[in-house]
Amino acid sequence: MSKRRRFAVIGTGNRAAYMFVAPLIEKFSDEVEAVGLYDINPARAEVCNEIVKSSIPIFRSAEELIRKARPEVLLIASPDATHAGYVIQGLKAGLDVFCEKPLCTTREQVTAIRKAARVSSGKATVTHNLRCLPSAEVLKRELRNHRIGTVRHVIFNEYLDRYHGADYFRRWHRNFKNSGGLLLQKASHHFDMVNWWVGSRAQTVTAQGGLLYYGKNGPFRGTRCSTCAHTRKCPHYADLFANPFMQKLYQRVEKVDGYLRDRCVFGNDIDITDTANLTVTFENGVKMVYSLIAYASFEGQQVALEGTQGRLEWHLKYNTGWAAGSKKGSKKASLEQSGEHSEKVEYLHPFNHEVTDLTPPALQGSHGGADAKIWDFIFKRRPPADPLGQRASLEEGIQAVLIGMAANQSIALGGAPVNVQTGRPV
Repeated sequence: MSKRRRFAVIGTGNRAAYMFVAPLIEKFSDEVEAVGLYDINPARAEVCNEIVKSSIPIFRSAEELIRKARPEVLLIASPDATHAGYVIQGLKAGLDVFCEKPLCTTREQVTAIRKAARVSSGKATVTHNLRCLPSAEVLKRELRNHRIGTVRHVIFNEYLDRYHGADYFRRWHRNFKNSGGLLLQKASHHFDMVNWWVGSRAQTVTAQGGLLYYGKNGPFRGTRCSTCAHTRKCPHYADLFANPFMQKLYQRVEKVDGYLRDRCVFGNDIDITDTANLTVTFENGVKMVYSLIAYASFEGQQVALEGTQGRLEWHLKYNTGWAAGSKKGSKKASLEQSGEHSEKVEYLHPFNHEVTDLTPPALQGSHGGADAKIWDFIFKRRPPADPLGQRASLEEGIQAVLIGMAANQSIALGGAPVNVQTGRPV
């Protein structure tokens, strides 16, 4: 048996703990070795070790982690605005890098990452796991087989409900400097899938959006849920720390770095949008209409791809009982995105209006079973074949964030069109 590959993880919050560290220890220990953790809050890294029942060495900086732990692979799951710096450090050290989405949050970071990648012996990959959803795979296969001919138009509606959607406004994502807003943090998933489906880069985007529900729009506010005077009347009150996992990972260690995990969703400092509408033109002529709201009455997606020979539709509705703020989610061992969902994939014939059901069997596990497949790509010594191109390359990760960056620029310009590739107004 060949030696195990040496993996190190940067960022040890909820997502990192269950997405990377737990499977590394529990499922792939015969193929990979965890050699180091780094978090800006070392106490959180200690709790991560406690949660996954491990004793992975903890380092005081990313530089020390790379120098002393001597990893071959770097996994990055820190706050979004910090991704680029760690990706560049890994590439300069010649490491392979797996980065959580979004890859980065500014165009300056895009330029720096591309520069580092050109001269590195390492390879960077973005963990766009939603390409591995069974229904996303069905759509890709049907498009490859020309079921609907040439794609002309895409509709993508994203609905975040008032459990899951609200939680982005409790945590660090609420500030634009940390996340670039939901058009990067959340929508980069969707832009990546559309880029992958239609096989083209985005050319121009026109966008409108705003903060219409959370933030200053709330009828009252406090500092955080756990000390708030409005708990009885606030529909967004969440006792996050009734969940022992969250209590350990966040409340227990908040004195170290001052990070509050249960901040008020109506806080005056919130400066990201909770509503956005985009029109996008791709280089191959495809047009897309995209919308996102973070205060919907249900959680799910509605996707339609119209082509010269028919239409593909994907309707998805999630049960977010796992989420922070729900009564069930407060008691879960983690906030891993798993649970009941309903979905349907259909082909609609353009002339006789017949409907063909293409819905695949549901998979178990987080993110609709998609995480398990991405784990195989990351951790297996011999990764599975990738006929559909589900492993997002560095450049594909860049293309996903460029759409969100251009959309944010367009919103700031009052809806003026922006060139996605250059960032210049059209």
